[in-house]
Amino acid sequence: MIDIKLDDLYPLMIESFNENLKFEFPINGTSMRPLLTKGDSVTIKKIEDVKVGDIILYKRLNGQFILHRLRKIKNESYSFVGDHQTKIEENIKYDMLIGTVISYKHKNKIHNLKSIRYKIYKKMVKIKFIRWLFSKLS
Repeated sequence: MIDIKLDDLYPLMIESFNENLKFEFPINGTSMRPLLTKGDSVTIKKIEDVKVGDIILYKRLNGQFILHRLRKIKNESYSFVGDHQTKIEENIKYDMLIGTVISYKHKNKIHNLKSIRYKIYKKMVKIKFIRWLFSKLS
């Protein structure tokens, strides 16, 4: 498998969004385990309206791309955390947000984020103890 960097895909992603298309790419980190693991891919759409609980791709000021769950919105500032993490990243601005995850592919099966199974999972990761447990078990 070829190791493709998100920096290389970013221009194609933006071009897709400009044409109102979705964009799929492989994930590489562990911060969203157990939902997303290396080898999975996500499909994102252009940022429109964002809601607490959404999984969002954003770009830090240092240029690093991050895929985390939106934890809180306060005064035009966003806070994010990975499902496998307990530390919240704050002060992310709207112009740093790139796309919202609408589905993910795990073991060649596509999972829609509107499914009841996903909605239950999303409620579970809101609980600090469950998040802490995920970080210790995987």
